[in-house]
Amino acid sequence: MSFSTPEAAESAFYAAFEARSLDAMMAVWASDDSIACIHPLAAPLNGRAAVATGWHSMFEAAGQFRVQVELAHEIREADRVIRIVREYLFIGLESEPRAPILATNVYHHEADGWRMVLHHASPLQVGG
Repeated sequence: MSFSTPEAAESAFYAAFEARSLDAMMAVWASDDSIACIHPLAAPLNGRAAVATGWHSMFEAAGQFRVQVELAHEIREADRVIRIVREYLFIGLESEPRAPILATNVYHHEADGWRMVLHHASPLQVGG
């Protein structure tokens, strides 16, 4: 699978997330071991094997949900794009989202298109 833009890779990432599809999820990530993923309040997962194991565990534990993504900031370079987004999760049949999660998604342009190299998500603390 090839992604012609970082936005296409990001769209595939969130579609795989909602579908809880490990194969589709890992197709978005770069093929080498330089990748990293940090789930909310969790330790970093470094390399393809650790990232795949982390997503597998999350998908096994997750029920049905939807996610809406809102772009908060973007930094574009020729071969790297950093997108900071707010993720709004709707669990089960809920009509209102849970508290937003702030995520940093980094994409790198490879020979076959754009691939994710980092996903770092954390709860968004507002006010206080």
